[in-house]
Amino acid sequence: MTTHLRRVAAAALCAGAALALTACSSGGGSTATAGSAASAGSGTSASAAADPTAGLPNGTKLAGWLLPGSVVPKLKANPKVVNNSGDTFVEPSDTPLTKSKACDLLNGTTWMNAGGLGPAAFAGTDFDDSYGNEYYQELDAFEGTRATQEFAGLSKVFTECRTFPMTTGGATYTMHLKVKELPGLGDEAIEAVVTSPSLTGGQTMVAIRSGKVLVTTSYNDQSGTGAQALTLARRLLKKLPAAAG
Repeated sequence: MTTHLRRVAAAALCAGAALALTACSSGGGSTATAGSAASAGSGTSASAAADPTAGLPNGTKLAGWLLPGSVVPKLKANPKVVNNSGDTFVEPSDTPLTKSKACDLLNGTTWMNAGGLGPAAFAGTDFDDSYGNEYYQELDAFEGTRATQEFAGLSKVFTECRTFPMTTGGATYTMHLKVKELPGLGDEAIEAVVTSPSLTGGQTMVAIRSGKVLVTTSYNDQSGTGAQALTLARRLLKKLPAAAG
């Protein structure tokens, strides 16, 4: 699109402070009683209760699975948009958000947060050019069943934001979103395509859940609909080890 659909000013965005379409309960793990003697049969569950991030990849590991810039040779890495939680985990933080605010998130690189539940670890990189073409990819690791809940919340936002406004450069445009499920990718997957009759080009957003990891890609294309996002999402999914989620 001639007007950028997705642009972020911050050098590093904290994906831990996710936003919700409606109020949701905290999905953080519980803490086991200190000094409790677990039996051999319940040792695994006790360990998981004591550490809800046990077995989850951290931001450093997630970053190592991201696709290299060579997959989008016409774009250049944007050093101002590099998100990485590093070697430590983030305490999930969930914030209620109105429908209009959730829809507005679809105009930025934090669109994957619209589902409402923040991850425990994340890593993302951005590639763009001077014409407004842009590719963004992110991997988020969630505690417990939060990845499933986040995916459900994001799907709900896509369904409810079929038409929403985007204001940029002093002008407001009406955006139209088409959504469809993508069977056969990970545990569940969804694609959303955003266009406007007043703008050229379009943007495609893809979210794939693989266990406790959410794979997200988006492509803002000035001469198409950004269909590359799906191809790139498939490639990114293949880079995840079988035990990652």
